[in-house]
Amino acid sequence: MPITYTINHEKRLIIETWTGDIFASDLAAYWRRYLADAEVLKIRRTIVDLLASAIKFTGNELSSLIETIVLPALNGRKWTTALVVAGDSVEFGVSRQYQAFAERYSEDSIFDNLADAEKWICGKTC
Repeated sequence: MPITYTINHEKRLIIETWTGDIFASDLAAYWRRYLADAEVLKIRRTIVDLLASAIKFTGNELSSLIETIVLPALNGRKWTTALVVAGDSVEFGVSRQYQAFAERYSEDSIFDNLADAEKWICGKTC
């Protein structure tokens, strides 16, 4: 899978790693599996490492996946996400789109390194 996750139980934090080309079908399959994990739904705090990825889906595809997979799975629950991307990249632009699409259910921030992302998200109780 081009998207994987691990759970840091001590910090109650999920770390996602995106690697290589990521298509809408990859994200859909990942979100279906990920959002079926009861522990993920209990924690709902994620650092998403996009530094080694190349996003190959459109904003419309992202919006559709949020509407059809994420929102029904969350069923009103809130989330917090720290997105880690290279400064001026396609992934930065898509992260901004996600931030806008997800504002109904998620507090998000974008970073250019993992240390700052963890500091921010852990400042919210780690």
